Amino acid sequence: MTIHVIGAGVTGLSFAKACSEEVNILEACENVGGKALSYKVETKVGTFGFDIGGHWFHYKSTPAVLDILEGLELQAHTRNAFVYLHEHFFKFPIQQSYIGHPDKKFVNDVKQELQSVNNFQEYNNYEEMLLQSYGLTLYESFFKDYNSKMYGIYDLSAIGVGKFETIRNVRTHRNITGYNGDFLYPKGDIGASGIPFFLADNLKINYKKKVKSINIKNKTMVINNERVSWDTIVSTIPLNSLIGIISDVDDPVLELSKQLKSSRGMILNLGVKKTHLQGDMSWVYFPDPNLHFYRVGFYSNVESSLAPVGYCSMYVECSPLFFSNKEEALANIPTVIKELIEIGFIRSADEIVTTKAFYLAQNYCLPDTSKTKVIHHYLENAGIYSIGRYGSWHWSSQHEDMQQAWDLANKLALRDLTKAKKFPQALVTKAF
Repeated sequence: MTIHVIGAGVTGLSFAKACSEEVNILEACENVGGKALSYKVETKVGTFGFDIGGHWFHYKSTPAVLDILEGLELQAHTRNAFVYLHEHFFKFPIQQSYIGHPDKKFVNDVKQELQSVNNFQEYNNYEEMLLQSYGLTLYESFFKDYNSKMYGIYDLSAIGVGKFETIRNVRTHRNITGYNGDFLYPKGDIGASGIPFFLADNLKINYKKKVKSINIKNKTMVINNERVSWDTIVSTIPLNSLIGIISDVDDPVLELSKQLKSSRGMILNLGVKKTHLQGDMSWVYFPDPNLHFYRVGFYSNVESSLAPVGYCSMYVECSPLFFSNKEEALANIPTVIKELIEIGFIRSADEIVTTKAFYLAQNYCLPDTSKTKVIHHYLENAGIYSIGRYGSWHWSSQHEDMQQAWDLANKLALRDLTKAKKFPQALVTKAF
């Protein structure tokens, strides 16, 4: 029985790698990786290497996924991240380093509020989670503006609390480094694309195969201009896009999918002369509502082969609060560079060797489980499984998507074994 996988990004490839059945991988583009792509730029000073933003492989919450990558040479790194707050750099996470703030009232207020927060409860929305995890002072000075800039929405109470948000956001004790205190990255100059390239090895991938429509009742789908039959589909494309191509979808499900929201994004990659301020920083968070970016990271500070000696390859994640389309995003680039110079990450525009911007029509999904649970239930009853960051419509990282793909492969294997052998479910589960 063939399983059709839509999308050859990290999630789709991980599922195919874990699946014991025949898998037909359909990729609309001519390469694997999705957004986890890397590229090189040859310049007069040497070769720069870039990804499309920071794809650092955090694995603490799902260590088992490392088994999937056995054989890939990954280098371990310790996070050296900062928060740029009130024109000072504080070690990330801010809730552990705030004590170094020069304003003693600020320090005392944060200390008292952190002592009274409740990290172990259910939250009604994203704003409530942040407030009750960190207190009002840190919320107003950092978390509110940073998350608004990242998600592109001022009203954080309009965002639900997804599956992984509490893993990322509840870290108040000094002996807890959080989910990203340590991370892995492919060794050498291959960049983040080393992971999807490794996963794709020995898999049969059908490139330039776009799924144009799916019919649930007739169990057919149109790939390019060819109509084929299907029994099971695993999709990693955006959930609302998937619903949009189902020709006979129920109207209430279609309406729910139209209500799903995500942020836009723009990644600005820069090859620049190395400055003292860049040091060995991994990345930096910027809550200042006047700055046009919310995070800056340094590829070559993690993997030195990604920039010539004396230079740095860096990325700038630009806030969608400042643009509503690609043209507006690109028009902001001179302002972004000016702000980077003012902070000191770049000495002057003359020291920029290469630039390239990537506009992302969909960047971070705004979780809304009240809608996505209904949609996923509808799809799974039809034999369609939608997984990954965009397929599940939550904020997840590569390791979490890989774990989800692996779990689904095991779930479908159990399903098929149960159908074939008619074993009691308890015995099937025990066997695995």
